Amino acid sequence: MTSAQRPSTGAPALSIRTARGVLAATFVLHALLASAPYGLPALLPFVRHTLGGGYFEASLVSSAFLLGIVAGSPIAGGAVDSFGVRRSIIAGTALATATLAFVPGASSLWLVCTLLLAAGIGYSVLTPGTNTAMLAWFAQRNRATAVGIKQTGVSVGGIAAASFVPAVSLAWGWQASFYVITILYAAALAIAWITRLDGPFGLAPHATRPSLRDAIAAMLDDRPTKLLAVDGFLRVGIQYAFLTYLIVYAIDSLHSPIAWGALIYALAHLFGAVGRVGWGWASDRVFHGRRRGPYAAIAVTAAAGFALLALAAPLHWTILLGSVAILGFSASGFQGVGLSLLAEIGGKRAGAASGLVNALSFLGAALMVPLCGQLLDAGASFATLFGILAAMSLIAAAIALALPSTTHEPSVHVAR
Repeated sequence: MTSAQRPSTGAPALSIRTARGVLAATFVLHALLASAPYGLPALLPFVRHTLGGGYFEASLVSSAFLLGIVAGSPIAGGAVDSFGVRRSIIAGTALATATLAFVPGASSLWLVCTLLLAAGIGYSVLTPGTNTAMLAWFAQRNRATAVGIKQTGVSVGGIAAASFVPAVSLAWGWQASFYVITILYAAALAIAWITRLDGPFGLAPHATRPSLRDAIAAMLDDRPTKLLAVDGFLRVGIQYAFLTYLIVYAIDSLHSPIAWGALIYALAHLFGAVGRVGWGWASDRVFHGRRRGPYAAIAVTAAAGFALLALAAPLHWTILLGSVAILGFSASGFQGVGLSLLAEIGGKRAGAASGLVNALSFLGAALMVPLCGQLLDAGASFATLFGILAAMSLIAAAIALALPSTTHEPSVHVAR
């Protein structure tokens, strides 16, 4: 793969300007910025203890950030197409960094939630932006693998959160974890500043970029994009419900120590990393660029994992770990294939398509996390919860089979 001469606009004077360098940078961006959305579920036991309430009230901290992603994603995706990847990610990350810095000093739960809502709006530009970057830098024969690798950064961030959030919260209180998260976000801002995220030829001329309004309107009329939005509503909701309640399931239902719950949480993220790359590689190499079949298979695998977790996990710790590994591989490992499918369907409007699907996806998470908390507060067992998530996974598989299986090459510039 070759790099182009530095464009006059859209890139810093000293930039990361090769496909491998951009892939590495987007991986690190996801790892650093995942410390907030995946650190918040790890805070659930501590917030619940501080508030002295139920699962629902404690889950509002995580849901506030997710609602921010919902609110920001449609505009963020269109902004990526209209103003460029690098500019959009820098602006969003700066907003998130600034608001997260104020969380430790917030005087009430509602102020914490308001700040996290704003941080989620800033974060919302990340996935549309990096999806568009992968579309510009990689050919279709390698794209799902590349997307899987950059999304593996999310799993690395989740594993890191599983390590530092419980430790910091036990030592200094759960608010102190946000100081660490703010530092990580500031580091991500610096990386975005020096990376040529807009493709090997830089930011496209303004005349060739769709307007924000036209990009969003086109996606609203596109049936595959709307199907992907519904699919994302289910899959991301399932993913966050699984990860949010995994630690408290280990602590409250299996009576495990916090350290054991954190280890299980880290295991889910580890196998999520394996799934993101493994499924993406299979889609690229085994299925020759076809996405629909592997995407449906991922959801069926998740349904099987939830059934195993509901029925057999309490019987022995090896079954529990096996169930978590399967669910990490599937319920948390679908993005390599799913985001490639989304970018290829979106084409030149990949940012807007990603933004709209992202909004519906995280709306699913923002709703499912507190609703699952309500279900548990009402007396439902964790086995019932996992059974519901299994059924929803099968619905996602059916939706995936209704999607087009993309094998064409989108008409965008690609570094080879």
